[in-house]
Amino acid sequence: MHLYDFMKKDDLTQFQIDSFNRLIDKGLQEVIDEKGTIDVEIDDYSLDMGEIWVGLPKYVKDEKDLKQFFSTDFKELTPQTQENIRQFLHTYPFECRLRNLTYAAPIVLEFVENGKKTLVEIGYLPIMLKSKICRLNGLDKKKLVDAGEDLEDPGGYFIINGTERSLIIVEDLAPNRIVTTKEVVTGKDVIIAKVFSVRQGFRSRITVEKRESASGTLFVAFPGIPRRISLTILMKALGLSDREILSLFDDKTRLEVLLNLELRNMSNDDAFDYLGKIAGAGHAKQYQVTRANQVVNNFLLPHIGNTEADRKKKAIYLGIMAKKVLELDSGSREVDDKDHYSNKRLRLAGDLMQELFRVSFNKIARDIKYQLEKQHARRRSPNIRTGVRSNNLSESIDYALATGNWTGGRSGVSQVLDRTNHLSDIAHRRRVSSLLSRSHPHFEARDLHPTQWGRICPNETPEGQNCGLVKNLAVGAFISTEEDEGNIEEYLNKFGVQ
Repeated sequence: MHLYDFMKKDDLTQFQIDSFNRLIDKGLQEVIDEKGTIDVEIDDYSLDMGEIWVGLPKYVKDEKDLKQFFSTDFKELTPQTQENIRQFLHTYPFECRLRNLTYAAPIVLEFVENGKKTLVEIGYLPIMLKSKICRLNGLDKKKLVDAGEDLEDPGGYFIINGTERSLIIVEDLAPNRIVTTKEVVTGKDVIIAKVFSVRQGFRSRITVEKRESASGTLFVAFPGIPRRISLTILMKALGLSDREILSLFDDKTRLEVLLNLELRNMSNDDAFDYLGKIAGAGHAKQYQVTRANQVVNNFLLPHIGNTEADRKKKAIYLGIMAKKVLELDSGSREVDDKDHYSNKRLRLAGDLMQELFRVSFNKIARDIKYQLEKQHARRRSPNIRTGVRSNNLSESIDYALATGNWTGGRSGVSQVLDRTNHLSDIAHRRRVSSLLSRSHPHFEARDLHPTQWGRICPNETPEGQNCGLVKNLAVGAFISTEEDEGNIEEYLNKFGVQ
């Protein structure tokens, strides 16, 4: 069998282009829908957000800037001349490389002020070459040559200030997936079930632990509380009764939970007050209640939901985690292999850009709120067109792509494309980088795992501290995309799968 029997040339970087296309089709709109509205503290004024569009790449951001190119006023020109000039403004990647420009396109957002729709340009988004809104998309060979492009270049990278930059694929632990481990803490064995719960870009690490203590043996730790809290107390604070808690466990694991329940027996209200005292320690009781609601809704298993109606589901999920811990303690299950590739996920360009856009857009949303409130304080009528400073969004995104310094304190996510030869630049676009610290040994994470066969190249990794943490996709690797599980479950139910 020949290599080309299962691989096409376009497949080498097509997954990055498909990921970016998804960002354009759905990703940006998802961020806007998450935000929904900007709460401006002005009486009888509301500001909602609707659809978002990305235009075609151009380098003059406003027709007012044309005076640097033409001596005459743009509006005095004939319609045909105006259209010719607009075509001139639309730039191609080759020109951006020569003139040290960023290959980017305008982002237009629909604002709804008191029911009235207004379209406003909020900034510029760097465009991936050969993506659906790139000017090179769909061009034949002759037109590509005319545009100054290499016919063998498959695209999948950006041009920032004239420099070609590639986004490195990030390897991360699978979100919303329970992993059980055994760890030694202060000389004692601690059995842990942990999950990285992810919702709308927010990542929360929740652990259920079994450790010996005077106040019980099962504890939960999650962001927003300074110390561990008893599992049974938290489950009661979430609304489960003693009977409902015990029904989540079988005969082998129920005794341990019953002992924890009897050790600290509380009513549901007392348990919630106790959670408030931990979450809002040192504050007034009214604040403690508010803080308890905040941490339970937003920080505890956010992927399940962030409303009061989701609390019982969260308690049941914690029960599943605790059951896995007790089964591991009794020897009826094995420790999960976190290096198994089914427990890993690859984050592509579209996902990384969506994360960057979410953080950058939240910044300008705060600035819009400030600008509108400042207009109101100066006795002016709030105007969204003057309230949006589009440079803020563009600069924030361009800075991250130009330096590689991403959200969450990560570095090296964006790198200058290696153009040593054709193979090196293809390999660079297929590079996979782990988030683990380079200075830590991480022996098991660096090892070649059997499940990497056919997915990750066993040879292509650097020497030194990056060994095993920076990898390359195998030539025949295929990256599947996340799908809505609801549709799959519906089909499985029809086929009688249980």
